[in-house]
Amino acid sequence: MKRAISFAVLLIAASLKISAQEVVQNNVKPVENALGQVTKLEPVSFNYDKAWAEKLKLSAKPQYGFVGVDAKAAVPGIVSVQSKDYSSGKNAFKSATITKVDYESLIPLLVASIKEQQQQIEALQRELKTLKSQNTK
Repeated sequence: MKRAISFAVLLIAASLKISAQEVVQNNVKPVENALGQVTKLEPVSFNYDKAWAEKLKLSAKPQYGFVGVDAKAAVPGIVSVQSKDYSSGKNAFKSATITKVDYESLIPLLVASIKEQQQQIEALQRELKTLKSQNTK
């Protein structure tokens, strides 16, 4: 009986074998001028208006982020406008728009800007080392 169960489990496992295939990324290019884009962003703290937060099921607690229109001016690719429906009576709905920042898409820009800053720091360190060695002569 044990062999029959083991064989059945093996047969099921073999039939459920799923092969994964990697999705190809096209047009891969390094991010340029990330620091210039990121420095245009102005971090803020805010909270949504309590009445709108209730209507649209948003958190009324203080949050950190960016003013949507300002972020769109600085880095257009990370901002989208979403429409949310809310109840305006029995079987009646209205729609409101919310500007949303895609913080996950911001991460590669932050990494690229850190790398740009690191290059600047290393260049300044080399320059400082050269100046110090000239002064000791």
